[in-house]
Amino acid sequence: MVSFDLAVDYVFGNEGGLEESASDPGGITKYGISLRFLLNVADLRKYGFSPGTINGDTIRELTIAQAKALYKGEFWDHAPFQTINNQQNANFIFDMAVNMGISPAIKCAQRACCAVMKRRAALVDDGVLGNGTIEMINHCGPYLLPAMRSERAGEYRMIAVINPGEKDELEGWLTRSYGS
Repeated sequence: MVSFDLAVDYVFGNEGGLEESASDPGGITKYGISLRFLLNVADLRKYGFSPGTINGDTIRELTIAQAKALYKGEFWDHAPFQTINNQQNANFIFDMAVNMGISPAIKCAQRACCAVMKRRAALVDDGVLGNGTIEMINHCGPYLLPAMRSERAGEYRMIAVINPGEKDELEGWLTRSYGS
């Protein structure tokens, strides 16, 4: 069984501290938690926040413990990441989920599984981390990581083409894809 703590530490290794870039569509960000994301969390009270009071200062004062709780409650607990049997794969898929959303991340992992297994019909890239996807991820083992790096980079390139305003982010995204 893989560890959430190791997976979230991997995410923290890719997410910096406080960032206030005018070009970031998420707005002010700390530990990878953006103002835009926090404003869209359904039940802020379970993380110790008061709805209606979220602003840039909330992000500036965000603690690692709060960020960790948000990652667990809003990402880890929404897909059965703990059933992946390779920690590196779990780290990478979880990091993708945090950065691009759960469904797009799982689709990248599904496409990577098909590339490794050379069986496109065996797995549909539906963005659901179901039993079939878990079985394929676990069957691929360490061979999956290079394929996921490629799929992730392709997803980011597509985002940059579709949303030209995000082209400034592409270099960092590619570094995250290939270097993390």
